[in-house]
Amino acid sequence: MSWDQLELDGEFIEQQKAEQEAKAREIASMFHQCFSTDAGKFVLDRLKSVTLDRPVLSDTSTQFGAGIREGQNSIVRQIVEQMEIAKQQ
Repeated sequence: MSWDQLELDGEFIEQQKAEQEAKAREIASMFHQCFSTDAGKFVLDRLKSVTLDRPVLSDTSTQFGAGIREGQNSIVRQIVEQMEIAKQQ
């Protein structure tokens, strides 16, 4: 290990950041390729309608059920966020 690896603004850290950013852009690009097609748009709209557009809680909700619903929402939000990242590139 070198001192450069310990410095927050060192060359090693900057290289690691650049590699992570490149990987994040690649991932976002893959989401965009998948969900920007007609079929992908249809699927994403469907996912939104059965998750984000529905309330997490209902009269019969349990804490466990609400957690599962929020988990479903989180996955769809991740897809939407990746699409937004890809559009900014």
